Amino acid sequence: MSDKNKRAIVVGASRGIGLGLVRELLNQHWQVIATIRDIDQVSTGLNQLLSEYPDRLELTELDLSYVQTADRLLSKYHEKSIDLLLVSAGILGPKHQRVEQCTPNEIANLFWVNSIAPVTIARTLLPLMKEKSVIAFMSSRMGSVALNDDGSMELYRASKAALNSITRGFAINEAIPAQIGVLNLHPGWVQTEMGGSHAPINVKESTTGIVRVVEDFIGKNEQQFVDFQGHEITW
Repeated sequence: MSDKNKRAIVVGASRGIGLGLVRELLNQHWQVIATIRDIDQVSTGLNQLLSEYPDRLELTELDLSYVQTADRLLSKYHEKSIDLLLVSAGILGPKHQRVEQCTPNEIANLFWVNSIAPVTIARTLLPLMKEKSVIAFMSSRMGSVALNDDGSMELYRASKAALNSITRGFAINEAIPAQIGVLNLHPGWVQTEMGGSHAPINVKESTTGIVRVVEDFIGKNEQQFVDFQGHEITW
């Protein structure tokens, strides 16, 4: 695949890991379609990248609260024209992180954004994906049931475990039969608004690793749960 033909969609590109992924993909000569919630409120970081890469970066609006906004991408881009879909958006959920304290609205919002919307968007955009392309979901090591050895952050953990479970069905029944690989990615504990300033990994380290893992995975017709260094994670 020549550099000029590599095209990616990054969902949730305004800041943090999503913005870092856009930057790293552009550094690696990809064409990038970055989605944000409100096209009239473009972050400083994205504006800077637009000025640096006017020919290879474009923005479009996609609101995870209204996943039907993904439909506009179907009318804007040709079928089988995308090599990579990276769904990066996510939230931490309520500060208390306790099941007995959460409200129905809190749990609905957390699971919608972290578990339901990502797969809904991937299903919507499936016709855009080339054979031997990759759909990557931003999961977390905390979504591993086997590795839950301290029981902390139980609501966030549950939302990522749900994402892993739902993407398994999506991979088996839809993506893999269409010759599309699926990655569930753990970005590491990263210095973002969600991860905090004391996290051991910066955005550059995480996103450089993720892009390398994704590029190495292109053409593999399977699903893997791995971290940003390519190490497999137990489900």
